[in-house]
Amino acid sequence: MSRKKNWKTIGICFVITTAIFAEEFDPSSVRSPGCKPGTFSCGYIPSSKEIQDSIPLKRDFNSFEELPKSIDLSSLMPPVGNQGRQNSCVAWATGYAIKSYLLKNKGQISEYDPPFAGGKGNFVFSPAFIYNQQNGGEDKGLYYYKTMEFLKSNGAAPWSSMPYSDKDYLTQPSQSSKKEALKYKIKSFSRLNFKNPDEIKRVLAGKNVVMVGMIIDDAFYKLKGSTIYDENGGQSYGGHAMTIVGYDDNKKSKSGKKGAFKLQNSWGTNWGDKGFGWVSYSMLAKVGQETYAIIDEQATQSTPNLNTIPVKKPILPPNEIKVSKGEFDSKIILTWKNQDLAVTYLIQRKDESEFYDLAYSDKPSFTDLSVSPNSSYLYRIVSIGAEEVSEVSSVVEGFTAAETNSNGSLGQVVGLSGLVYVSGTLPNVELTWSELDGASGYTIARADSSLKWKNIGTSKTSNFIDSSPKIGESNFYRVSALTQSKTSGEWSETALVDVADQNSLPNQVIHLTATNGDFSNKIILTWNAAPGAKIYYLYRFDERAEPSGQFEISGTTYTDTDQSIQNGDQYLYTIISANDFGYAEPSEVVIGKADPSLTKRAGGATLNPPKQLTSNLIGKDKLVTLKWDSVKDSFEYYIYRKHLKGTGKTGKLEFISSVEGKKNSYSETFPGNSGDLFLYSVRSKSEFGSESKDTNFVSVFWNEPKAQVKKRVISLEELPSSFVGKWSSMYWNPKSGPQVVGIEITGNGQDFSAKLKLNDNEIRQFNGTWIPGSQTLKANGFLFEISKSLEGNSLAQFHSVKEFENGVELSFAKEK
Repeated sequence: MSRKKNWKTIGICFVITTAIFAEEFDPSSVRSPGCKPGTFSCGYIPSSKEIQDSIPLKRDFNSFEELPKSIDLSSLMPPVGNQGRQNSCVAWATGYAIKSYLLKNKGQISEYDPPFAGGKGNFVFSPAFIYNQQNGGEDKGLYYYKTMEFLKSNGAAPWSSMPYSDKDYLTQPSQSSKKEALKYKIKSFSRLNFKNPDEIKRVLAGKNVVMVGMIIDDAFYKLKGSTIYDENGGQSYGGHAMTIVGYDDNKKSKSGKKGAFKLQNSWGTNWGDKGFGWVSYSMLAKVGQETYAIIDEQATQSTPNLNTIPVKKPILPPNEIKVSKGEFDSKIILTWKNQDLAVTYLIQRKDESEFYDLAYSDKPSFTDLSVSPNSSYLYRIVSIGAEEVSEVSSVVEGFTAAETNSNGSLGQVVGLSGLVYVSGTLPNVELTWSELDGASGYTIARADSSLKWKNIGTSKTSNFIDSSPKIGESNFYRVSALTQSKTSGEWSETALVDVADQNSLPNQVIHLTATNGDFSNKIILTWNAAPGAKIYYLYRFDERAEPSGQFEISGTTYTDTDQSIQNGDQYLYTIISANDFGYAEPSEVVIGKADPSLTKRAGGATLNPPKQLTSNLIGKDKLVTLKWDSVKDSFEYYIYRKHLKGTGKTGKLEFISSVEGKKNSYSETFPGNSGDLFLYSVRSKSEFGSESKDTNFVSVFWNEPKAQVKKRVISLEELPSSFVGKWSSMYWNPKSGPQVVGIEITGNGQDFSAKLKLNDNEIRQFNGTWIPGSQTLKANGFLFEISKSLEGNSLAQFHSVKEFENGVELSFAKEK
């Protein structure tokens, strides 16, 4: 009897032990034969720096005043799957995880049904459809950028139409599967800066998820439960693709690093915490290689749909601010992205304890000449509009060189954007960017989806028209500054412009305009034809943003004579282009109104306002000169002016003078003191008619030349301890795979030495002098900056180091 009991006990123990061992994750179960040290073929192949730089950075983030402390989208994701020993992780992340999530997020399905969970596979996407068509007959993995271009062109097929097997990477999809996949193409994709956690967090807060590529090692394979991956351990195996599905600012790792991202893996539910894991913000910056967000095609609609109510845009502070760092000894150049509603900009610089108004600039660039050699300065910028001012921008640092240097780099062109419209019968791409102080011209380059660049022209101004873009394809653009016909500075970030044809969704309408009080009983709207469009849907909203009218139009102009708009109130308009494939995004909102009082005024025409009003820079004579294009039949012009107060409030627009109609200029002595800012406008007037609307406002200011700045008192402050010590990072060499990179920084007074090591072998030493107050170290070929967004991390940029791609930037974590 006791013997039987013993056997029962042994049997129970065996069952329990088996259950426990079944929960253990076996790394070899998800490693292909090539996923090992020395070969590093694990499924995700990091793109080169040149390729990554060619992919546009995401700039159109949803505007959150303050990000939530945490986001978790894991419950909304498809069930965790298992790729097995096949190098298909990129296809699992992009197709199965992200594309399936986007399908459900758009409301096109209610539940996921993967076959490995007992479903039919109609409502999740097949990794095999993506991987097998791209791998060239070898199980060696994929690039993210090529996979996303594949999804743009070919789409994704449901699992049911092409089942996945980790033992089959060769079978090709049927024609019916390929045809079905075309219904599930992505619209576009954007690169994210994984070294800045907020960029990823903003995408997640906007209810999208993020694909990520990382270098993985033994410590990552061994991740269990809620443990945070925060330190390297063991050997590196190669690159692995996953999906970021959440974040938590309050999570803390064993090493004390705060903040972590939540990952969905494709290694089954035995890995990590039921298939999910955590990586610290700091560790992702160190071992991460690429992060991207997918913008999906809209769900098919029978009628156009406005998801958001049009509103007037607020004026925003400048972003994408670039500052010269040690390029010159006697000046610092700032440039930033132009803000739509800004008339001028206020540049503020920090003194010992607080910021003060340094100068105004009527263009998105400024050169500070009131500087000393070997000195650092902090700046912030305010956008100033005709009626309001923005909040201050983020603070940026610039510094001067210690020794004479007048031939430094002007820096990177910023604010590049492109719009597409039809001119005649062919599409044009209109490129604009921020003017860069000191540039004599610009070079413009273009690439197609192969990302092979070709220079297509030059421009002396900060705009360019490409009259022959690739139709039905993606067009990539970048711009660099010239001085005396020679390149001076880096290429801009890339701008992507898709030019539609009749076989794809049409482009968004641009250049929508509306008359604003020009007529007593109507509002006339005009716009440029959008490539690919067959018809347009125009929407009207009243001042409360309530829908007030919808119109279907085949041309590019519309006259609104509805009785309801003849009351003199303002109305908002937006327009959507459409064709047989669907609808584009709504255009920018414009404001229009009728002016019923025009019928009550004395006879005579009300003219259009003058165009191209310009002002001059104020010189020693303190003379203001305005010029404008003449208006036909104008009897005289009225000059108006208003003073902008230091508090950011604008004064009243006041009449100051009139000019006879045959003249198109006006001059007066600057009416204020140094540091004052005025806005001017000009109105035209016929002999018996009323005044026109205001022309564009121009800013006029006088920045009194500062007395030559004396060199600062020599600081005895030594190199801060925040720089000193050992730092570590990872670098992916396209030929030899993951490399361990180390920097050891020592200081002697303000002098520093930085020893660069690759796989524990010293390959270079950089020497220089720290500039007191600066968060940056600079030497020839080396720029090292303490991270603003990650405590205990730094960013280092390398030039002319043969072991690295030129200009590569790595994130380093400080070793304890």
